[in-house]
Amino acid sequence: MDTKTQEPAVRSEGQLGWGAALGNVIQMELRQRLRTRSWYVMLAVWFVVIGLVTWGSVASYNTLAGDDLFFGPGRFVFEAVVGFVLFFGLLVAPAMSASTVSGDRAGGTLAIVQVTLATPGQLLTGKWLASWIAALGFLVAALPYIILAVVLGGLDVPGLVVFVLMVAVELGVICALGTAVSAIVSRTLFAVVATYLLVALFSLGTLIGFALTAPLTMTTVPANQAVYPDEQPLVGEETEYDAAEWEPLRCAGPMVPRETLDTRSTYWMLAANPFVVVADAVPHPEKPPYDPDDPETWAPDGIMTSISTGVRYLQQPPEMNVECAHGQLTDQGQQDEDSEGTPVWPLGLGIQVAVAAALFAWGRQRIVAPAARLPRGTRVA
Repeated sequence: MDTKTQEPAVRSEGQLGWGAALGNVIQMELRQRLRTRSWYVMLAVWFVVIGLVTWGSVASYNTLAGDDLFFGPGRFVFEAVVGFVLFFGLLVAPAMSASTVSGDRAGGTLAIVQVTLATPGQLLTGKWLASWIAALGFLVAALPYIILAVVLGGLDVPGLVVFVLMVAVELGVICALGTAVSAIVSRTLFAVVATYLLVALFSLGTLIGFALTAPLTMTTVPANQAVYPDEQPLVGEETEYDAAEWEPLRCAGPMVPRETLDTRSTYWMLAANPFVVVADAVPHPEKPPYDPDDPETWAPDGIMTSISTGVRYLQQPPEMNVECAHGQLTDQGQQDEDSEGTPVWPLGLGIQVAVAAALFAWGRQRIVAPAARLPRGTRVA
């Protein structure tokens, strides 16, 4: 039989090329997932839940903001949907990826795949991509509500694209962690638990670490007292007031040390948090025109924008947190400029990718066949 037609797909060592190997593994994994009815039930439930989140976001925005705003509620609703998709993805992705290899090992089917022409790296990468594609199904299910957010107005297209791409990247990183742990750990249950612990380390552990180290950054700043007008204007339904009358007039009195936090040395702990990575990667939107004398022009920030603003605020010097620091009134314009800070998402995403790559390399070594040693009780075939 003429075998020349197979030469492009088969390498000289008798192994499949990356394209053919990945295609076969991905196709096999997706077929197994799509055969189960629970997958479609989960997507249907997910679609309904996202609808409820969208409805609640619109109602909350209309309650908090005025009716005659220049910007629509689109970005507020969109950020709520994206935040919930990311949250739900952090719960679903570990369960979908942490059983890809360990489940085959427990069922005795992993050895059958190991003796094929696919290399361990191709096998592990294909299973990761298949679990990633499955996880992206939840993001695709939310597209109708994302389109609704665009129709509602107030959403810039570049920000929308970056949001969706970063959520997809985060789901890929979590699936890579789960697939790698599944190859390292022999037991499926332990692999799922270990993956959830890694996700908790990134999402909750970063917050706990920052909170525990925050008191260690306590410092003192010399400051005196701010002098306000003697009579504050009364606020009523028919009262017109000038917002400038609420601001301090000057700083006076002796300098005294005041304690405050200097989080410039610890804010980086939050960088690896998946919500921080997604929120901080998107450029801050243009703020709606706000008139301090007209409360109806105020519009709330979305949840993801608030997360990014909060992380950037932690990079400010401690003087910005103390009124009349060094005997000078705080310049609100300078404070807003300093609160822009430095993007932290490249650091956070780099940490996540480094951890996933290290575990991926370890997992590849664990599925090399023939294996020199096997854990006790491991089923071969």
